[in-house]
Amino acid sequence: MPSKYQPQVSCWREDLHKGVYTTQLPLTNNKKLRYANDDYCELSRRFTGMNPFLRMLMIIIAFLIILLSILGFYMVIRDIVVGEEDSLMFLPFNFVVILIIQLFLQMFLNICFAPEDCPIRFNRKTGKVYIYDHFLLYFGAWSTFTRSPFRAKEITVKEFNWADIQGCMTSVSAPTGSGGMIRSYRLECVVCEPNTTKVIDHFLLAAYSSLNYYEWMWINSYMAFSDNNLDAEFMPEEDFTWPIKVNWPEEIDKKSKASSLEEYQQIDAEYKKLGNK
Repeated sequence: MPSKYQPQVSCWREDLHKGVYTTQLPLTNNKKLRYANDDYCELSRRFTGMNPFLRMLMIIIAFLIILLSILGFYMVIRDIVVGEEDSLMFLPFNFVVILIIQLFLQMFLNICFAPEDCPIRFNRKTGKVYIYDHFLLYFGAWSTFTRSPFRAKEITVKEFNWADIQGCMTSVSAPTGSGGMIRSYRLECVVCEPNTTKVIDHFLLAAYSSLNYYEWMWINSYMAFSDNNLDAEFMPEEDFTWPIKVNWPEEIDKKSKASSLEEYQQIDAEYKKLGNK
């Protein structure tokens, strides 16, 4: 049975219930809560690959692979230019090398320039959702090979209505050498046209190595003002963090913290006036 939200997100597994979740134990935020008050909350979307020490290791590995690939590319071209025997046999090898360089240059620059986190804010007083997106969250998609690696500094900030957002779980599995399977799960949010199931956008909420719905359940209850059963513990602080910090645009920062829809509209009108000057 396919998703009722079409076009369906890649590797779809199931659609998720939207509404208050009732459990015996407190609903955990999976140690992703960066901040929360009665107006809005901010959750982390930092995954394992954004750990500072792992980042440094991946940067070094990617840099070495890029250097070796460039060296191999140069040696093949040099042999062709000087007319080495059978050198043309290795010409297809260079096309593979170009793809490898593109992949690891993309990885190298995006890991270097991605911020320490890509948080998401939910304002329950205005019913708005704000995402702070970087391409590193979607690394591995087809766009990894088509997107310019020199756009690694780009940050995309989007605003959505909570009413238009639905949850989906996606999963990918791969065989292991021992004959088993390894699975990864991604909790995706799809954005639909108002009062329809037509998907116009989607974004990543969380990624897991095992199946769970923690953040989705927590957010649903928070947005419904059902706080009694919510784990309100903030995510632990780290001794060392990545030097590139989260920097919300001023307008979005103010809107996302508005205490009412009226205050949100005032902020919106204020910035529209500034934009028309």
